[in-house]
Amino acid sequence: MMANHLVKPDTRNCKRPRELESPVPDSPQLPSLGKSDSSFSGSSGLFYKDEALEKDLNDVSKEINLMLSTYAKLLSERAAVDASYIDEIDELFKEANTIENFLIQKREFLRQRFTVIANTLHR
Repeated sequence: MMANHLVKPDTRNCKRPRELESPVPDSPQLPSLGKSDSSFSGSSGLFYKDEALEKDLNDVSKEINLMLSTYAKLLSERAAVDASYIDEIDELFKEANTIENFLIQKREFLRQRFTVIANTLHR
């Protein structure tokens, strides 16, 4: 059925029986058989290529792991520096708070003192 659609129009009038025609599904397999034969004949070359590829992949993997560990170390160091900055800023805020409270107390003390002086002068 399908073979009728795939046969060229000029070969339909041919008197050959259908059994002599090569079936269409077999034709794609013929080149693949040739390819598999060549891959078997060069199997030692493929084995070497596989070993070389595996070695290259291992080398790349080691380099990536080294880069990632270096990056992780840098991030860790940066996080430590950031944490120290936060601690330093916290200390500065505490010191600023202490100074603010001292100045508020000093202002209140001066206000009371001026009130006493003003009361003394009014008498």
